[in-house]
Amino acid sequence: MYFRLIVNYALSHKSYLPFYITYLLFLVLGGIFLFVTSRENSHLILNQFFYDSLHSFFKYITHIGDGLFAVAIILFVLFVNYKSALQIGLTAILAGGATQLLKNFVFDSYDRPSWFFKHFSENSIQTIEGMELNIHNSFPSGHTTTAFALYVSLLLLIKKPKWTVLFTLLAFAAGYSRVYLSQHFFIDIYFGSLMGTLWALLIFAFLSKKNKPWFNKSLINR
Repeated sequence: MYFRLIVNYALSHKSYLPFYITYLLFLVLGGIFLFVTSRENSHLILNQFFYDSLHSFFKYITHIGDGLFAVAIILFVLFVNYKSALQIGLTAILAGGATQLLKNFVFDSYDRPSWFFKHFSENSIQTIEGMELNIHNSFPSGHTTTAFALYVSLLLLIKKPKWTVLFTLLAFAAGYSRVYLSQHFFIDIYFGSLMGTLWALLIFAFLSKKNKPWFNKSLINR
């Protein structure tokens, strides 16, 4: 039922097309990449694209996938309307909670690139000097899950082509930053993006069928 609702809504709003096309390409090409390479080799391949001029960009852009950044967005949206804030909040909580459950209890033995290549591989990787790197609980990427949960929710709510492009770029930039910084493997951000996107679509479909008197109210319009 929810899947059909999502598909119908997506087809009726062409402003979503930039995201759907880009994300479907990512899923297909990324899936092929993961199928033909190992987790270790995929990181070694991507780690070759490592440039001093990009270090600062990825060090800062990665924070737009932080939980604190999501909280800031939710607080801001409370001044727009409660329904939008509820959608983003539920998506962030459920997607983030599912990710933390997987990271800490199901796949807790999956190490991060810095630890893996230091202790279990003859190869070495490039990292930014002085940057603190996490070492365990790699799969899936929490930052990527949060980024896609947050920005897919926003593009679904705003329904403007130019904003769809912006939020799509932000989601992918935050996800790729985790690989660039060697905080995660590619497979971590691949499935993190999938979790964030699916939760955003599910919550959006669920709330689109609900209508409460307080949905259109906000902190400045009670």
